[in-house]
Amino acid sequence: MGYLTLTQIAEPMLVAYGPDGHPIVAEETPLDQLQRWSHERALLCPNCRGVVHVRGGPEKRTQLHFAHQKGECAWSTEAESVRHARGKSVLAHWLSVQFPQAAITLEERLPEPNRVADVFIRHKHGACWAVEFQCAPLDIHEWQHRHSAYRHAQILDIWIIGNNRREKQEAFIEAVIATAREALFLDPLAVPPAAWLRWPVSYETLQLWPQGTAWRPSLEGWVGRLGYCASLHDQLYNMRLGEQGLLIHPARATLEKRTQLLQAMAVAPSVDEVSLLSYLGQNASEEAVRDVILPLLRAYLRDPDLLRRYNFGRGSPHQPLREEDALRVQRAMDWLISLAKKGYSATCLQGLLKELPFVGPYAAFARYYEMLLDLLDSTSS
Repeated sequence: MGYLTLTQIAEPMLVAYGPDGHPIVAEETPLDQLQRWSHERALLCPNCRGVVHVRGGPEKRTQLHFAHQKGECAWSTEAESVRHARGKSVLAHWLSVQFPQAAITLEERLPEPNRVADVFIRHKHGACWAVEFQCAPLDIHEWQHRHSAYRHAQILDIWIIGNNRREKQEAFIEAVIATAREALFLDPLAVPPAAWLRWPVSYETLQLWPQGTAWRPSLEGWVGRLGYCASLHDQLYNMRLGEQGLLIHPARATLEKRTQLLQAMAVAPSVDEVSLLSYLGQNASEEAVRDVILPLLRAYLRDPDLLRRYNFGRGSPHQPLREEDALRVQRAMDWLISLAKKGYSATCLQGLLKELPFVGPYAAFARYYEMLLDLLDSTSS
């Protein structure tokens, strides 16, 4: 039985200085041009300024890169996995699509804080970001030192973590999440590149998430000292960085908006039609809202106590059934039956019930709807 291992290679240098002194990216430059410069010894290491040569390419089935002819650059002493090398290239492309006006460089040597940033971004407005792709274990004290050094140099450090560390509970990962309130794990070897967005959530937020059948992230349980964390798995290119360097995904944005709305609805004094429609959003069609939800809501608001009186009236000698209530409930059930002609089956009506928020005063409306469906089911069976 064979074993699949991730080969360790000498660090592939993806960027070098060309004859004009400007940085060039190996994969973004024609191979024949690189080979000519390499033959002319016109390619220089961005760190030590020693001569480097082009290596790899399609024929050799390795990533195109630069390398010193003899020995190793003093600035490049660490071994690097294929995952890390590919990840830097993937991240640089991902960022260049989002920030076409920014200057984005690979392996940027920074005299302050005396580091080589995996990917460096200079925005037109002057802000600088260093994106670090961390695949190897990292001591928490070393992470804190790097983080503080970047901040002291007024550089925003953004840490992307290799997916090989996603299942591990490590102090530096906790520190990244505690600082940024999120972390992104990347698999650059997947096609297309895959990513996992992780962020901490409170117990109170978890209580709201089960509402409805809307998309929800998976839960990763209790993560270190952070409490609960949520995880969202998607293609990297469906995520982006905002102007403040925070990760944005449309599904998380929608979920957070719904959660904030639910929190407000939970403490609302009464049911508000506008808030309910905003909450339902794309989870209920406009036709279903118009044909089912709104008529039912307006009937409920006119007499929220109708079904309670009806149910008690049928079984309590101290509260006899009122003929008027019986007629109104019968009309409501006839109306529900008529909805079948518009394509609203019993299953469809039950599905709409699941989309209603069971919080605050809205829970009473949801129970009103539920009782009406139960009455309809009991009379038809």
